[in-house]
Amino acid sequence: MPIIAKYAYQGGVNVDTLLTLRFSLASIFFFLYLWLKKGHHVSITKKEWFALALYGGVIYAVISILFFWSIQFIPVSLASLLLYTYPIFVVVLSIIVERTGISKMLGLAILLSLLGLALVLGTSFQSINYYGVLLAVLSSIGYAVHIVLMNRTVRKLPPMITTAFVILFTAISQLLFGITCGTLHTDFSGSAWLSIFALCFVSTILPLLTFFLGLQLVGPTNASILSTFEPIVTILLSALLFHETFTLLQLLGIAAVLIGAFLVVKGGNKKSADEPVAVAEKL
Repeated sequence: MPIIAKYAYQGGVNVDTLLTLRFSLASIFFFLYLWLKKGHHVSITKKEWFALALYGGVIYAVISILFFWSIQFIPVSLASLLLYTYPIFVVVLSIIVERTGISKMLGLAILLSLLGLALVLGTSFQSINYYGVLLAVLSSIGYAVHIVLMNRTVRKLPPMITTAFVILFTAISQLLFGITCGTLHTDFSGSAWLSIFALCFVSTILPLLTFFLGLQLVGPTNASILSTFEPIVTILLSALLFHETFTLLQLLGIAAVLIGAFLVVKGGNKKSADEPVAVAEKL
């Protein structure tokens, strides 16, 4: 996703236009999908309507803006790595909200990830822009808040329904924000349009549909663990396509962050492997 967005920026698209088109096209697709598939009629309470509007129209919209802005200032691989620290914040927030303790394994996993980040950020990374780092970290924290809140308020709704409405409210919010700021435009290249459609279908619709299918086949625990491959793929592709290079210490730091995140996800899912899970939308 961030790689495709990078190509869209090169074609003259700004963040507001990119996100508005991405979520608008995706929401149209998902509601058409639900209409054609049928069997997804559910009763949504006022509290759930409010939650979906809040998560999509405010929280998820802000998260997306923060992350898509971050990749304008820092390498794609670094932005993705920072975003993937969200399991750490999920654990911390869950401890605060649920008032539960933390196991030694989770504590060590979090410490490992933080040490890995220190290695990555403490060494030369093509002259790191710390404003971009801050944006990516804030998007990670926001994503964790999004997940924790969803699991407390709309976990009983079917994931596909939740996703469709959150994306719809995000699209409306992005559209209104772009109109208010006067930042929406279509004066960009044909290659940028290709990037927009790729972002919508290849990096939004396809992964969500396949993730839901995989969720049914392997369960939430295995699905969460397998999703740890996301930043690895992004890092490898960014190195290949954008020639982003890493020092040995940075590679060790990246490995530490990913292993720590993997252990956090694995440890956190053991407690709720058999419970219904509200699936957060993939950024």
